[in-house]
Amino acid sequence: MTCQLQAPFISSVRLLLLLLPILTAESNGQAVRSSRTYVSAAIGASRSCDGLDFLDVRSLSQWSPMLTLGLGLRINDYFGIEAQSALMLSDLTAQGTLISTRESASVSAGHQSFVISPKLYLPLSAKSEVFLRAGVGFLLSQSSISSPSNPSVAKSSSNMGYMTSLGYARQIGSSTVATLQVELSDTYGSAGAWSGGLCLMSIGVLYAFDERR
Repeated sequence: MTCQLQAPFISSVRLLLLLLPILTAESNGQAVRSSRTYVSAAIGASRSCDGLDFLDVRSLSQWSPMLTLGLGLRINDYFGIEAQSALMLSDLTAQGTLISTRESASVSAGHQSFVISPKLYLPLSAKSEVFLRAGVGFLLSQSSISSPSNPSVAKSSSNMGYMTSLGYARQIGSSTVATLQVELSDTYGSAGAWSGGLCLMSIGVLYAFDERR
């Protein structure tokens, strides 16, 4: 099986770019002021490429809702740093036949991550901006394979990997910002289990702690 993340990622980026002219209508106030600490939360739909070379697949569910939480520091108008954790809210699933034994099998997998990233900002108006985040961290995966001879085989894996994102932010209150972003990750998982990169499109909110400057 081949990994096909490019199509949904490119489609998501195109959608974000098409929305930008509509979203950048008003002015007054910077989206997030310099030297502000903030927390963020977002929810969206994630798609993992399959990486199931050990399985003749009959059915496949590659989509899952995903929650992300972040803590960041806006150092100046154009640069910041952010720590982010992401967690799948439901497992990916697949059914098929194991190539090695020709047994029927079912596979499930869940992914989560913890990544630290520098963040670059490009203001579009006084209340809106786009941002680019690219960082590295831990990508964690828990898979389960079940077949008649092995009712439940759990496989855990962790690896260092990258995550990049392109997003749009718009100020909706003195300390609150709405976000829309598309993310692409390095490969989760390992050979013989569910493995592959991840594409995520999410909407969220960011809340700044410090007083407005």
